[in-house]
Amino acid sequence: MKALTLWQPWASLVALGEKRIETRCWSTKYRGHLAIHAAAKTPAFLGASRHTEQFIAELADVLNVRISAVPCAVAELPRSAVLCIVELCSIEETTRCREILCERERIFGNYEDGRYAWALEMVEKLEPPIPAKGNRLLWNWNEVSVVSR
Repeated sequence: MKALTLWQPWASLVALGEKRIETRCWSTKYRGHLAIHAAAKTPAFLGASRHTEQFIAELADVLNVRISAVPCAVAELPRSAVLCIVELCSIEETTRCREILCERERIFGNYEDGRYAWALEMVEKLEPPIPAKGNRLLWNWNEVSVVSR
């Protein structure tokens, strides 16, 4: 099965059904089941959007914590594990969809020009998450398919 590694908290936002569009600077012809993997670390260079008041407020609401508790809550999210299986249904340029999105979806993504919006539909949330080492771009996850359970 193909897999995509995301940084936290975005991986958990997908697994919680709060983020149904993943934005990328690249596209793929692949469509179908996609394992969403949470990266082991969070790099220092991660996008500035995660520091905006809007992002932090929306994240606090999703995680059901006070705004001041968001950093601790994010630190406790699962890492280095596959969190869910989604269906990658379509990909389009962000310019074609950003005006019709709900505000929360816009806040949780990067809809700048030149990027792609990957439409995801939840197939299965994995409880507990399955430990796995991630990779860049799309990669092959060799775990036995959990979708057929």
